[in-house]
Parts: sequence; structure tokens; C-alpha cells
Amino acid sequence: MTKKIFFLGAMFVVVCGSLYFFKIKKDRDHMQSYGYGFMRDNYLSHARGDVQDFALLDHLGIFHTLFRDSDAKAVVFISQANDCKIIENLSPYITELKNKYGEQNIVFYLLNSNPKDTRTDIIEEAQKFSFAIPVLMDPSQVVAQHLGFSKTAQAVVISPEDWKIQFRGDFDENFAKVLDSVLKNETIPDGSELPSKGRLIDFAPIKSLSYEKVIAPILANKCLSCHSESVGLLPYLDSYDKVKGWASMAKETILTDRMPPWSSDPLYGSYMNDISLTPEEKRVLVKWLNAGAPNVDKVDPLVSANEKLNFRRQTLKRLKPIYSVKYTEKNIPPGGLIEYRYAQIAGPIPYDMWITGHQSSSTSPRQTHHEVIMVTSKPISFYEDIAKRHYDINDSERKNNVDGVVPLYLLHAINKYEIANNPDNYMRFLLTGGGMKQPKFHRPGLVIYIPKGSYFILEGHYMGTGKYEDATTTFDFYGHREKPVRAKHIRRHFVTAPNLVIPAGAKNYTVSTNTWVPNKNIHIINFNGHLHMRGTSIRTELKGPIDKNPKTIISVPNYFYGWGTGSYLVNKEAIAVKSGSELKATCHFDNSTQNPYNPDPTKIIRFGQRVDRSEMCIMHIMYTVDEE
Repeated sequence: MTKKIFFLGAMFVVVCGSLYFFKIKKDRDHMQSYGYGFMRDNYLSHARGDVQDFALLDHLGIFHTLFRDSDAKAVVFISQANDCKIIENLSPYITELKNKYGEQNIVFYLLNSNPKDTRTDIIEEAQKFSFAIPVLMDPSQVVAQHLGFSKTAQAVVISPEDWKIQFRGDFDENFAKVLDSVLKNETIPDGSELPSKGRLIDFAPIKSLSYEKVIAPILANKCLSCHSESVGLLPYLDSYDKVKGWASMAKETILTDRMPPWSSDPLYGSYMNDISLTPEEKRVLVKWLNAGAPNVDKVDPLVSANEKLNFRRQTLKRLKPIYSVKYTEKNIPPGGLIEYRYAQIAGPIPYDMWITGHQSSSTSPRQTHHEVIMVTSKPISFYEDIAKRHYDINDSERKNNVDGVVPLYLLHAINKYEIANNPDNYMRFLLTGGGMKQPKFHRPGLVIYIPKGSYFILEGHYMGTGKYEDATTTFDFYGHREKPVRAKHIRRHFVTAPNLVIPAGAKNYTVSTNTWVPNKNIHIINFNGHLHMRGTSIRTELKGPIDKNPKTIISVPNYFYGWGTGSYLVNKEAIAVKSGSELKATCHFDNSTQNPYNPDPTKIIRFGQRVDRSEMCIMHIMYTVDEE
């Protein structure tokens, strides 16, 4: 009897384990189709080396990712801190090395892992001593520990061929010999055991790795709003067991700064919806993951935190919207990149509305990259007729449309007509994060006015999940049917680069948008940047009517299309812009083989909606007019 019970128990464990394995595999397959579909196999294989991929911002606000230097002969990191006399005295030598060996495809970085050195201090130090190479800022100190630094004026040389460390030791006036050996493929003596002359790096102590008291609260605050089964975005992180199952991926996304999906440069403004990790949070999470994600606590706070989130969502459901509309996109293809789709989903609207907030809930949020509702004065058939007359769309052009141009004809017709005939009353109403059950409300006193008789035209961009599926989205709008007292209307404008051309293989290509000159005094309340799979950063500059030089007012140095980083940045303080000022954006693109998300680096890229074959450089600007 005992043997029979033991046998049944063992079988139960095997079956449950197998089901769990296949569930994790299925979830990973969905993740592959959703966010990683264009990562190259050779890029993923780099994890076999001594170092994992990591990413940091430099002192000038430029984002650097280690594995994107895969075309280099070697990558050199030199540990630095302000007032380190060795580095200061050797700064001319560093410039000499960079000039000589940079021509032979060796890449150099300084690494500052001293949390006491502020960004401003590092910029001043770099200017004072004429540092000719980027100073990567590592306030969490996780990269310094990852590379094995213990003092300043140490160096690590990494081979991108296999991501193994070729040298670790002191950085001194004889370092050129190390680089000569690298170029000759000679064995380099290990210098890590030799006495070091640099200054000790003061690593911040971590008092506790308690899952219950330290780790779970961070995950609850920064991850659960998306990664829970009730929302539907993989991976699910609403319990310890699920977090443990995704531990390796969690560490990789933290080190490469892809998660949480926030990448605004903190030097330029602060935002109400900032969900980025603090240096302390990043440090403790990586330490916990490196330790094997231990848990000796009996309580799982993630479960209770998820229950609270679900309770808040249920409470929101009881908040009565003033208008709702439901739409089903049918037969979304199983894979590949799908052309934008347009459909009229409502109209004419039966009454005036002053919208204070909105929410979109999809039956399949992983299929929805974004959904945008355009408020128009005419039905979609009206604009389709304009597009057919002015753009001469024929069946042959539709069949051979490779760059996503045909849907743009309809979009151009809508924008051109509305700007000419209804410049004040109509706008492109953005629903960011489509389908994720995450309500967004405007600041008190701000509304979006939708006149009676308007039409809702949906722009939908969907992604495959491995099979043909339907996705139904419910759009709820909250607000008033009567005009609020002293309400300011939210307006929208966008700057874009419709004539962009990106050469094949270009690694860091710059594109500037057209310039917008507001004819009234305005206040900018939020931004929304949009690029495609080759886009790496976007920055908006403002030049006042009497200013000599433009100044940066927002910078997204780490744009990642898969998660839409850079989207919907809500300023804590509105930005005042005088009439006659100039606003424009600058985008950077990586169309090289070093971009792991690049579908085809051999193609010349032009403006269009197909994210695999075309690009965009757009900054949406939401604002209010002062005189209203």
C-alpha cells in the first residue's frame, strides 16, 4: 500500500512538473512573438561568455549597450571616480590610446560607480580633464560588481567574439602593451592579483534580502501593474513561484535597462508616471537574483498585492463611464508584422463630452501594440473617398505595398481635412498601452472636448501570437456631458520627419523632424514619442523667440519599440512655451547588424507604418493654450 501511494505521488509530481514546464515554454513562445521576435540567434548566444549584456547611460545622456559593440575587436572599461588622481593624470594617455587603438576598432569606456558623484559633477570632471571617451554612470554599482572592479584605475578588456574577459588588472602607462597583445591575439597575463594603486570603490551595503520585506514590495510597485494574469501581459509575476521561474530573464532585463519600461533621461524634467528602478532597488534586485532568488518567508506579499490591484480594478468597473464602445478586430494573423488597420467604431456621437479619463480593456492585450482613437467630424467613408481621389490607390498598389504606405493615405486625408476645417475642435485622441486595463486620468481641470456629432476612427496595430485570433477591446470614457467650470482643453500637435531615409547598415543615424512654431502661448503637459524597430532614441528641443540656442526639454535615450518605452510621459510641471518658439525632435536609428531587433540591415529605410520595413520619427505633444 505504501509503495502504491509513493508511486502515485511520484507520478503526480512528474505530471505536474511536465505541465508546468510546458506552460513556461508556452509563455516563453508568446514572449518571443510579442517582444523578442526579431532578436538574432547569435545575439542570444552571447550569454555563454564571462559577462552578461548590460546597458548604462553616459554623462552626455547617450545610452550604451555592451552587446551592440559586437563588431569591435575589443571593449575596454576603465573604472573612474571624480578626484581619482591616477585617472586625472592619465587622461591625456587615455585620449592617446583612444585615438591610436580606436582606429583599430577597440572601443573605450570610463565607468563611474561612485553614487556620490552626481551627473553634473561627472560632466564637469569630464570637461576639466578632457575625457575623450564616454563616462558610463553606474550609480547602482551592479555593473562594477559584474565586471569585478574593486578600485578605481582598474581595467577590464572584453572580447566580443565570445564575450570573455581577456584582461583584468591595473590601468597604468603600460596599458598599450595589453592592447597590442589583444590585436596580435596573444595570451595576456592576468593582472587581477597584482597590487592595485587605485582608490577603493565604496560599495553600498545591502542590509537585507528578505523577499517579504524588501523584494516583493519593489516587484509589487514596479511590475504588477502589467505583469499579472488579470492584465494578461507575460511574464506573470504575481507570486514568488512565478518570479522564480523567470529569474534569469528578470536579471537580463534589469541589467539592460529594458524593465521596468521607462527610459526618460532624469536630467530633463520629472514625470508623474515614472516607474523606473532607483539605484538602490536595482542593486538589491540584482543581488537577490544572483543569490538564486532565495525565500525563507512564509508570507507572499505579491499575492496580496495582486488581490489589492484586482480590487481597485473592480472598483473602477463600478465607476460609470459617460460613453463606452466595443470593437473586435478579427483574424489577426499568427505571426509577422501586421499593417496598421483603420475602422470606424462609433459615431455620430449623440452628445457633447468633456473627457477627464479613459481606459481600454482587451481580451488579448498581448496582441495589441497600440490602439489610437481619432476624433473626426466625418465618417471614415468620407476620408476614404478623399484618399482614393488624391492618392490614386489601386488594387495593384495594395498588393505590392511593402512599406505600409497605403494606410498612410487614409491618415493623411483625415489630418489634412481636419486641420483645414476644424483646427480647434478635433485632434488625434491617444489611448496609450491599448488593452491593458490601465486607466489614465488627466490632471484636475484638464479635459478633452469631443463635440456632438463626432466620429471615432480606430487605428489599430496588432501582433501575432502563433495562431489566428480575434481581439475585442472595450473603450470606456469618463468625464462630463456638461461643460465644467474653468476647464482647460487639451490640444495635440505632432512633429515628424516624413521624408526620412536611413542608409543600409547605418549604426547611429540622425534624423530631425520638421519644426513647429506655436502662434499662442502654451503649456506642454505630456509627450509621446514613437519610432520603430531601428529607433534607439528621441529628443525634443525648444528654442524661445529670443533664445540663441535650443535647449533639450525631454530626452528618451533608450527607446525600445517592443515595450513602447518613451510613450506617454506626463510632466510633473507643465512646460511654458512662448508664442513664436520653435519645437522639433531629433531621432537616432541603428540599421546595422548590431541591432538585435533589426529585421534586415541590408535595406534602405523610409517613412512608413510597416515596422519591419519602414520607420517613423514622431513626437506627439499634448498642451493647453494659456488664453483659453
